Amino acid sequence: MGTVFSCGVETQVSQLEALQSCIFKVKTVDSIYLANTPIEKLYNKNGLDLSRAPSLAFSMLQQKLPIKARINLGVTNPGSEDAGINAFEYIIMIADQELMKGFYNQAIMVPGNGGEVTIPFKIDTDIYPIMSKPENQKLIADFFSASKDTSVLITVKIKPNIIVADKKVEYPGYIDIKKVLSNKELLPYLK
Repeated sequence: MGTVFSCGVETQVSQLEALQSCIFKVKTVDSIYLANTPIEKLYNKNGLDLSRAPSLAFSMLQQKLPIKARINLGVTNPGSEDAGINAFEYIIMIADQELMKGFYNQAIMVPGNGGEVTIPFKIDTDIYPIMSKPENQKLIADFFSASKDTSVLITVKIKPNIIVADKKVEYPGYIDIKKVLSNKELLPYLK
């Protein structure tokens, strides 16, 4: 099996199509900081309590709310064809609100027939534009409530690069990968 970089254009397109059928799951989330405060300090038995850190109020007054985290995304390929992608641009959206965008500069290959890989992502972005809207504050508060079962739609939009004659060519549009994430999946990583 060659790397995605060495494949012909047809093979690369086939691997991109197979990637759309893969199953994506958050494996781990750690090193989460909101306004430079470890998320564990903001969490109590009822869920996320933003009043537990004065730095959050100060950040909101400055109209900045930095979040940093490390997420390991598990990808399983249930199909028979290998799935793969070269370097790609991405946009991560929560409930149709853009959270962050970036560039992932490594090839990913997920073998067919149940193959699995883990993709590490670092998040370092300002979520003030999202958190400044009251409707999003309620959505986030509900999502991080330990007493409610809630879900949110996460969309990862990827714009792959295809290698043609040893040159990277951007795919003409974005491929959307949608995942409904429940708070019960994420809450164990916050305690």
